[in-house]
Amino acid sequence: MNSSTVDVGNGLQIYYEEQGAGPVILLVHGMWGTSRFFRKQLEGLSDRYRVIAPDLRGHGRSSMTLDNQTMPAYAKDLRAFIERLGLDEFVGVGWSMGAFVWWEYYRQFGVAGLRGLIDIDQPPSDWRSAQIPRGLIDLPALRDWHYQLQTERNAFMRQVIPMMFARPPAEADVEWMLDEMTRAPAVVSAAEMIDQSLREYQEMLIDYPVPLLACSGAESAQPREGMQMIVDRVRRGVLRVFQGCGHCLFLEDAPAFNRAVDEFAREVALRG
Repeated sequence: MNSSTVDVGNGLQIYYEEQGAGPVILLVHGMWGTSRFFRKQLEGLSDRYRVIAPDLRGHGRSSMTLDNQTMPAYAKDLRAFIERLGLDEFVGVGWSMGAFVWWEYYRQFGVAGLRGLIDIDQPPSDWRSAQIPRGLIDLPALRDWHYQLQTERNAFMRQVIPMMFARPPAEADVEWMLDEMTRAPAVVSAAEMIDQSLREYQEMLIDYPVPLLACSGAESAQPREGMQMIVDRVRRGVLRVFQGCGHCLFLEDAPAFNRAVDEFAREVALRG
């Protein structure tokens, strides 16, 4: 596995890990996550693909900027990252908030090399509404989460990690995930949570022009109606449910998820 950094402008360094050669699979992590969450994809898909996983600004081993922790900024950084690496076409994968980053990418740059998108367990909004009545966030929850992030971030993250799985992860896994999720200052973690929580992409997804595979954990806290809304709105969308999995289905059943990625990449005729 190789790792490096690339300057995407104004001295902003984006760290990334990659493995393999061939058609490109470009993975974008979720809120508070890092490229390390995708180790099973970097290893499991690299026999056929060039698998690349960056850390977004303010995450992991990338520049810890205190400003502009927003979906539009992440998408601009992603486009610059793609250009610096000279990537002509790729399948995009977005876990949780990573799907928001890809939808912002589409808003700003169109498809621009994107042959297809895989959404890992992220509805078009986290906000509880008439459209998504079981959404994760309402105003009291947002207020509480923001306060806990500012005052007792590590304890809060320890509560969040088991919520992402169908079964409690091993303590060793909790420890490495906690380390990755607490690399940024608490104020950065709180800022990105606010920005993500207030984003809504329902209308923008109407007639989304590239194939989209929506992957949902059967036991995830994310509402299934939100995932179904995605495939109902895009032109070419398919919903796949992973049994016995939660929000981290790509870790909980990596072999099945990696097969789904491979099948999808073949379907969209991704070239090397």
